[in-house]
Amino acid sequence: MEALKGKVTPKDWMAVGAVLAVVAAILALYIFFVSVKQNAKLEALTADIAAIRRDLQEAQQKEKNIAKLREETEKIQNLVSDFEKRLPSQREIPTLVRQFESMANEVGLSHALKPEAPIRDERKETIPYSITTYGTFHQTASFVNRLERFERYLKVSNLKMEEEKDGVSKATFTLSTYRFLAPAQKAAPAQQTASSTTPQPGGNS
Repeated sequence: MEALKGKVTPKDWMAVGAVLAVVAAILALYIFFVSVKQNAKLEALTADIAAIRRDLQEAQQKEKNIAKLREETEKIQNLVSDFEKRLPSQREIPTLVRQFESMANEVGLSHALKPEAPIRDERKETIPYSITTYGTFHQTASFVNRLERFERYLKVSNLKMEEEKDGVSKATFTLSTYRFLAPAQKAAPAQQTASSTTPQPGGNS
């Protein structure tokens, strides 16, 4: 500095200061623009990461929903399958009638089954039978109980029992079973397939 004393004028110092100011300004601008650019990239990257996380969460939620939907669908299919098993097809009706008669014979009831006109709607056919039995109250109650606990869907209605005379009581009721109708069957005439016997008080048919 002593060597420069008297040689460097204030004007020179001003020039040096101006150069330093320009360099500082350029450096500041460079840092500013680089920082802004980096910040923009960082913000864009952060936004991309957030979007990816949202998509991942949505995908995971959809996967859970799909798994739940599959589980519910499987349950519904099992219920439908079980329901269809409990509704007889047309070819099973004669077998069911024989099973009804066998249950009546097992409890010692004299009985008669008379087929009534089937009733159809859009989805199913109701197949009713008028049943008359002769036996004790216990025999009749046991027979009705077996029908209601049968593996197929059955409905007992219009049950009427007369007073016992000499240990024998007459009972009448309607027994209905059901079957699904396939589209081709909805317009087809109903077939009545059942056996009918004449009841005799005190004996099995």
